[in-house]
Amino acid sequence: MQTEKYMRRSKTDPRGNSQAKAVSRPSAARHVPKERPGSRMSEARRQEIVRKAAALFIEKGYANVTIDEIIRLVGGSKATLYARFGGKEGLFETVIKEPCVDVTHAIEIDPAGDVEAQLTQIARNFLRSVLNPKILELHRLMVSIGKTFPAVGSFFYESGPNTAYAIVARWMEQQQAAGKLAGGNPRQLAVLFLDMLIGEHQLALLTSPRQSSPKAIDRTVRAAVELFLNGASKRPARKRS
Repeated sequence: MQTEKYMRRSKTDPRGNSQAKAVSRPSAARHVPKERPGSRMSEARRQEIVRKAAALFIEKGYANVTIDEIIRLVGGSKATLYARFGGKEGLFETVIKEPCVDVTHAIEIDPAGDVEAQLTQIARNFLRSVLNPKILELHRLMVSIGKTFPAVGSFFYESGPNTAYAIVARWMEQQQAAGKLAGGNPRQLAVLFLDMLIGEHQLALLTSPRQSSPKAIDRTVRAAVELFLNGASKRPARKRS
């Protein structure tokens, strides 16, 4: 079994010699091998590996974690780890992607309610998810390694924030088509609405141990929905007939 740094090879040089190229950065475009015969893994075991590896990556950072250290922590063999996840970088991508998927799955919309009720539900579910301690720790990790590993940063953005924007943008577009929302770029409207929700609370949690109370979160949700649907300008008083 090849070690991690020999997972990729460059083209042969002019002399016909194959040159090994060390892999120092995880790639969002990496191919994860299919499971080999005999390497089947239960879902519970897979989740255990992902959970333990996530804690290790968050504690030490991607660059400071070795494949041997992962094996010592989670058990098993390198062969199984490579077959199931594609090695260290494949495992790291799984660590990133799964919480992002949880956030996007949380944006479930009940079409039975009116626009205000649906928008409120979107806001509550989204804010509850992104303020989850696990998501916050992942966010801290991505900010800390983004410049060193830009491909991983892009993978995180596409798997998480960008997917959430896309889901809400589709909802916005549907409401516009039904005449329930005014026109405008659905993507831009989705970005403005979701970012309006997380700004104060997420920044506070990322930079200090301060916790946002349920009442504070509820006030943010109600204010964001009200501002989005009705604007902030003062309307002239109606003249009495």
